[in-house]
Amino acid sequence: MLSLGLGYIGLDFENPPGDLTDVSRESIPQDQRDYWDFAHEMAIGDIVLIIAHHHPTALVRVVGEYNYVREPEAAIGAWFRHFRKIEVLGHYADLVTNPKDWEKLTMTDTISVLNDRAGISWQLIDRWLQDPTVKEDSDLG
Repeated sequence: MLSLGLGYIGLDFENPPGDLTDVSRESIPQDQRDYWDFAHEMAIGDIVLIIAHHHPTALVRVVGEYNYVREPEAAIGAWFRHFRKIEVLGHYADLVTNPKDWEKLTMTDTISVLNDRAGISWQLIDRWLQDPTVKEDSDLG
């Protein structure tokens, strides 16, 4: 939540491979290859659904390119080496105010590209984007 408040999303590896723009996808451990997409597939303007403990937390838009730092700096809210600047479009608690009503989305990866527009995550994003709680000055076209 601190990182979101500061305008960043990010990730890190158990055994850091270094800057993801300098390594091949195949050189990353099999169970972490989706992380490569964070640097190579994610783009400015993409909408990202943030999940914490299997519950939707925030909806954000990517506004910055992929960045890498050799050492994370927790004091400034960056516990990760790989990050992107974002703008928060809304918090799930503003969309669904009663925690007893929060949806549970079981996630198995740190990051996953959503390919199925009929999937539950896409349905939530589409529904959320139609809600008036979404940041008004955002161009979501």
